[in-house]
Amino acid sequence: MGQVGWYLEMEGEMGLSRKQKEKIRSGWCCCCLIVVLLTIPFSAVAETVKLPMTVDFALLRSLVAQQAYPEPEERAGVVVMNEGCNEIWLSSPQLGEENGEVRFQTDIHVVWGTPVAGNCVMPIRWSGTVVFWQQPKIDNDWRLRFVTRDSKLFNPVGEKAAIPSLIWELLKSNVHGYIDSIAVNLAPPIDNLKQFMQPQPIVFASSPAERFIASMHPEQPQVKKHSLAFNILAESDVPLTSEEDELGVPPIEDSEMEERLLALWQTWDALLVNMIGQLSSKELSIEDRQLLLDTLLSVRYEFSEVIGGPGLTTNFIRRQFITSWAALKPLFERHLAPNPADNLLGYLSFFTAADALVVLDRIGPMLGIDISREGFYRLAHMLSDRPLDETGEVNSPLRDLLGFGAPLAIPQPEVPAEIAPVEPEAAPIEPTPTDAPSADVPFRETEPSGGEEPQKGTAPFVPVPNEELLDDTGSGASYWPDWKQVFGVAEACAATTPQLDKVSGWTAELTPAEQLLPRVRLMLGKSAKKLEDKLDATVGEAGWGQRLLETTAWQESCFRQFIVKDKKITYLLSYNNTSVGVMQVNEKVWRGIYDLKELRWNIEYNIMAGSEILALYLNRYVAAHKDFLGKTEEPGRKYLATWLYALYNGGPGQLKKFPQRSASKKLYRTDLSFQERFEDVQKRGWETKVDCLPKG
Repeated sequence: MGQVGWYLEMEGEMGLSRKQKEKIRSGWCCCCLIVVLLTIPFSAVAETVKLPMTVDFALLRSLVAQQAYPEPEERAGVVVMNEGCNEIWLSSPQLGEENGEVRFQTDIHVVWGTPVAGNCVMPIRWSGTVVFWQQPKIDNDWRLRFVTRDSKLFNPVGEKAAIPSLIWELLKSNVHGYIDSIAVNLAPPIDNLKQFMQPQPIVFASSPAERFIASMHPEQPQVKKHSLAFNILAESDVPLTSEEDELGVPPIEDSEMEERLLALWQTWDALLVNMIGQLSSKELSIEDRQLLLDTLLSVRYEFSEVIGGPGLTTNFIRRQFITSWAALKPLFERHLAPNPADNLLGYLSFFTAADALVVLDRIGPMLGIDISREGFYRLAHMLSDRPLDETGEVNSPLRDLLGFGAPLAIPQPEVPAEIAPVEPEAAPIEPTPTDAPSADVPFRETEPSGGEEPQKGTAPFVPVPNEELLDDTGSGASYWPDWKQVFGVAEACAATTPQLDKVSGWTAELTPAEQLLPRVRLMLGKSAKKLEDKLDATVGEAGWGQRLLETTAWQESCFRQFIVKDKKITYLLSYNNTSVGVMQVNEKVWRGIYDLKELRWNIEYNIMAGSEILALYLNRYVAAHKDFLGKTEEPGRKYLATWLYALYNGGPGQLKKFPQRSASKKLYRTDLSFQERFEDVQKRGWETKVDCLPKG
């Protein structure tokens, strides 16, 4: 018996009233409707995602000129016959907006005569301008066309032209048809976008990502003041998250995952440098160059803060890209004004893919669409055929573009003066477990807890060893994590590791403090003079540069360039494996700006780099801030030095953060420690307070 028959039989047996039966039947209908709705496939309630595409008129003009004006000097021969007796030429196309329509303007030159026996009889000549008012349309094949609503002719001085009817008929039958036939093919940028969104082959054709990509179709464009704007429409059968929702981020579970994330970030960093390099030939203002510098440094300092911790995720890298693109896009739009010789569709592809990544920030990972190294490589290829530079070598164009100038000259490593002889039977001993002489300085192995006091002490003095002490790779066997090759570190230095006599005299465990400290101070003094020469602003104190450098070297490394670790000499490395040497120059932040090998193995080069960074932060950041005024007297100079040190460690974000915490009297312990040392180095005999070096 069917369900309906069973139900009617039950009604009869229960002896229900008519009203009760109607209520029960209504309830059954509701239940059946709910069941039907629940069985409808989820894709039936798909949501439309809008991916923006913008074609500014400068780019559109170049695309039109490239296609429809192929002759030299952007000319098009609409009619060319009878050896010049019958010709219609167009030139100098211009596109813009007028009253919500596309205004297409082009110069025109007409010669029209009667060819007779090789001669041109009674030719009529006319030159002027024709203007078309058009509506843009995009078909399903992604071809952008223009439908003419009206047109007018103007003479060379811009007045409405009165021309012979013959010329008018010629123009109407030839020029109108030629202009109406122009179609800009937008399929290549769309194909690039699809490939960017699908960097890896999708195994299942029915996956959300595949359905999303396959559903893409154009919305009709709108004419804006400076561009044509339209949306690429795509259907998502994955529910869109709200602005408040945050996608779950799986923590780093193993070293393999960490390696992949580090490699992904390195490729993103190389892409950012590549993007910035696209502007190297442009005339940039001081503000433009500052924006490029701010963006690059902010990205790299943020990475340094999360490296090795749970904060390094694909979400983190994706948000870095989105934030950077939001900052740089207006700059790119202003300065990448294309011409027909440029990679026009490549620029359009890049802009469209970058904008799409912003829209897909939240829903992309749920669709199976996320950032990847392959995707970044494809983005780079849209801009140029030049491969991404992930070597970390000095990038001279980048230095010049960001205002650093020519690369630093590499000084020859110096052999320090002879130190006291050592008893032959003496042997190297194990160094202390930590490289850091103090628990509150930035190169500590582990971060101190909020309430603990800085711990001070001295490392043991180790007598001069033989050549076996020098690590051929530049690093102790257990000193680098498994992902060291991602950044091309220790092994890259193996072929050029310096001789023992050029590093042992700068190694704290091998050189007594009473010898090492004067040597390092002398080297700091050489760079201090260059630092003061580079300063654009006065600080009101002779020798301020040396005072700043000495305090920074004390705070950062306790004047150490090299240490003994696992019975090997190696360069001093920060607790999070980012910064090296006496000035603790951050290799991740200053990648491409300085020579990584020299930062590690050349103490003078390391000091020169740190000095240049401090000068940069004073000239380009602090001196332009309102709080700089009145800081040329004590205690203002102490405030200024601590501010610079905060920038040196924390990047451009400290330009505002340090004055804020100073005003609220909530200085960090590193701020207070730096201020104390800055005061100390001004006093006679301050060297005796340096208790973090081994004594002879």
